[in-house]
Amino acid sequence: MRTSVFRENNEVLEAKGSIPFWIIAKVVNVHENTIRNWMRTEMSHERKQLVLSAIDKVKQQKTSEEK
Repeated sequence: MRTSVFRENNEVLEAKGSIPFWIIAKVVNVHENTIRNWMRTEMSHERKQLVLSAIDKVKQQKTSEEK
């Protein structure tokens, strides 16, 4: 499923890479559609940092599982 992304949120999209939205949503404790809706408008700095932190957490977990 392709989500249209507000260009100011490209940083989130690039950081996300191949991580599914549902995994990020699970870490943030919101529904997957909420994340998709956030991506369609410019996120506040706080919300963007929340999502980026969730992405970092997922990447760290993935790295530790690979070791």
